[in-house]
Amino acid sequence: MSMKEFAEHVIAVAEKSEKRITNLQLQKIMYFAIGDFISEFGITRELKKMYDEPFEAWTYGPVVRSEYFRYRNYGSFSIREPGIYRPQYELFNKYIHKYMTKNINRLVEESHNHSTWWKNSEKILRNQVVKYRLEDLQHDFSV
Repeated sequence: MSMKEFAEHVIAVAEKSEKRITNLQLQKIMYFAIGDFISEFGITRELKKMYDEPFEAWTYGPVVRSEYFRYRNYGSFSIREPGIYRPQYELFNKYIHKYMTKNINRLVEESHNHSTWWKNSEKILRNQVVKYRLEDLQHDFSV
């Protein structure tokens, strides 16, 4: 399990729903899906294993750096690479479906309202790296 595999799974779930998502949508869907998962199940052993690369707080909200750069050539266009559906991530599917149709600007705005982002907004504006621990997500999604 890894964040790379999770990103591929998110893309596959979107494809199965006959939807295409942008890189920005991918980042926010991953963030909110993990946050909602933590709200429901807590920080599980499997989640700890999957969360091998933390989100970073960027201008448009939380981003997994390697996945951002992997898909950045698409810009604001839909990702055209095929996803890989992985059954071990199926517990996340209801959250993926929930956020895949939400307005991306609202998701960005909502991510900015979470305490980890707004408490670090000055650092973010100065391009300092701010990494999210799973405990940060737990706090952000428990309020």
